Amino acid sequence: MTLPTSARLHLPRPALGDCVYMAVERDTRGRSLTDAERFNHYPATPLPMVSWIFEGELHMVVDALSDSAPPVLSPALARVVFSGPHRRPSASWSPGPVHALSVAFHSDALSRLLGISLEPYLDQIVPLQQLVDGALLDKFLQVGLADARDPFHRLEEALQPMWQGAQGGQTLPTLRGWVQSLAVRAAFSKPGAGLRQAQRRFKEWTGQSHRDLNLYVRTEQAMVRATAQAHARGTVPDLATVAAEAGFADQSHLGRDVRRVTGIPPRRLGELMRSHESFWFYRVLSEHLHHAAGQSTG
Repeated sequence: MTLPTSARLHLPRPALGDCVYMAVERDTRGRSLTDAERFNHYPATPLPMVSWIFEGELHMVVDALSDSAPPVLSPALARVVFSGPHRRPSASWSPGPVHALSVAFHSDALSRLLGISLEPYLDQIVPLQQLVDGALLDKFLQVGLADARDPFHRLEEALQPMWQGAQGGQTLPTLRGWVQSLAVRAAFSKPGAGLRQAQRRFKEWTGQSHRDLNLYVRTEQAMVRATAQAHARGTVPDLATVAAEAGFADQSHLGRDVRRVTGIPPRRLGELMRSHESFWFYRVLSEHLHHAAGQSTG
């Protein structure tokens, strides 16, 4: 079954490829969704995000409680929020139609743009105004002005002058490519520096260690392999084969890592991606990774 989509993935222009990882625009206006279908499930992520809520409301799920009890929700989020890297999966809910844009940045890039260290903001969501002011805040707020048509293009137009010359237009479409690039930069940014100094720089830039980020790289590779199997065979992926191809010790190792990132066992996650509206983000991400893997091997 192919579910209708109300989400659009945006990839950055080349000049912003080492600043912005990807963006997802969600627009449920004009769709009739049940309460259960208005949830949005997200994996843990090493990437910070800025999100704009143009219409409607979004509330974070504070406590899922149980299937028989309604979840505990946060107050409605501010119109523009900053989310630090999240080490646990998360979910949000909208009481009605919503139009929003969430932009994932490479952590070292956003840290430089905002002039902050990310480590204090791990697992935090705060109004952007708490971190930024002046001209930079105005540029971010202007993305949500007018009628919110093509907001990602407006963000690119605002970011590009600020980013020119900061690093240099290298497109990094997967977490694996980004982590590898960052590790090389940390090792060679200061000639003669030792391993411990490189590790400290890596954590300063990302808020997490190289070992922490490898969890996400492994899980991303598993999603790439599983999606490739599904496309090639037209069937449910074989998890033992996925584990071997993605570099896991065995299927149990795969299961543990997937549960750490998503909160759900791999087979159940696959079922939810295929059948449940609220797992739309996983479907969008899976197709993006499949396309990116095809480009890298083509």
